[in-house]
Amino acid sequence: MINKLAINGGVPIVSDPQNWSTHDFDEDDIYAVSRVIRSGKIGKGEQIDAFQREYADRYGVKYGIAVNSGTSAIHTCVAALNPDPGDEIITTAWTSGGSIIGLLLQNCVPVFADIDDTMCLDPVDVETKITSRTKAILVVNLHGNIANVRELRKIADKYGIYLIEDCCQSHFSEDNGIIAGTLADISGFSFGGKHLSLGGGGMVLTNNTALWERAILFHDAALPRKNGPATGKPYANYFLAPNYKITDIMGALGRVQLKKVDEYVNNKIRSAKTIIDGLSDIKEITPQKVRPGVKHTYWNLKLTIDTDSLKCTAYEYAEALEAEGIIPSYGPYPLGIPELGPLYKHPFLTEPNLYGNSKFPLDYNREIPIDYTKVKNTYGERLMSGGITIPMQPSFSEEYIGQIIDANRKVVTAFK
Repeated sequence: MINKLAINGGVPIVSDPQNWSTHDFDEDDIYAVSRVIRSGKIGKGEQIDAFQREYADRYGVKYGIAVNSGTSAIHTCVAALNPDPGDEIITTAWTSGGSIIGLLLQNCVPVFADIDDTMCLDPVDVETKITSRTKAILVVNLHGNIANVRELRKIADKYGIYLIEDCCQSHFSEDNGIIAGTLADISGFSFGGKHLSLGGGGMVLTNNTALWERAILFHDAALPRKNGPATGKPYANYFLAPNYKITDIMGALGRVQLKKVDEYVNNKIRSAKTIIDGLSDIKEITPQKVRPGVKHTYWNLKLTIDTDSLKCTAYEYAEALEAEGIIPSYGPYPLGIPELGPLYKHPFLTEPNLYGNSKFPLDYNREIPIDYTKVKNTYGERLMSGGITIPMQPSFSEEYIGQIIDANRKVVTAFK
């Protein structure tokens, strides 16, 4: 029974699965938040200003703008470019819908380039997608890894277009000493359960004063606030913009968590590397490729399973692993939810279901509307079809890390 898979009635590797804590919320956090509440000033205040400054300083970047989610962070990045309807933004289909929702809300058209072994944008394919309509490249650093942003920066400069970096999953990842989010014209981060978590929230970073001026107005309904670029102007909404502000409570919590995030990241890296080393002799398992000199921070550990050799699907492998007491996910979704794969297969784009019954902006100034049912990123579909994700937590014990290794070995052996 020891080698019999738990899904088939065997004894699971983990007999008593734990709910591993994701972050260290303690008396420091409670004190910081309670001070704000007792002050009675829980809206926008000095804690937000301090958090923006401290977060930007960690990256060596001039401007930080705190917003209420990672999705709104990327939306703010796109809006800062002030794109015209129908402008194209080249991006990846292997990401959360939050990476492109803001793009569509700004009436832009996502153009999907393929990925490489890093599971991030392939610069070679990106360059083939550039047209006269291209406004920007939106690169997503997936799972804590970093794309070849240096090469994408060169391409953006060559064609005179913007580079946006989605760092929602890659806080403090590095490429040969360059921190993720600092090579782009503007970058966005998520604090909704990521390395730094406020239960929500996000951040926009940029060194570009013109982009900061439009972004900081955009996140606050384009109103002329004190110390902003429209200071002194009559009180009015100066262009179409939402309200994406956070509260001083979140700002206070963010300042405390910023002091703890290095430990979270270091623990995840250590755990992920131990798991990768423990599975390194199994040729049917390949971890997400990390380029030389890159510091992958492992928000998640992404593995590609050789489904042909094991004669199973990635979903079947993940189900077997879950039965052993290890909680993975198949593709970007938890088990139990059907997998649609890349974003260009999701109903909001394929139907499309964007603005009522129209095809806007996919048909704007085009004789033939964009049809995402005809899009195919061949390499990405092949690579990601065998992908499973192990969510990493900074609180993993050495025993549990060993059990993750043992469970994968058991599942591989059984399928072989």
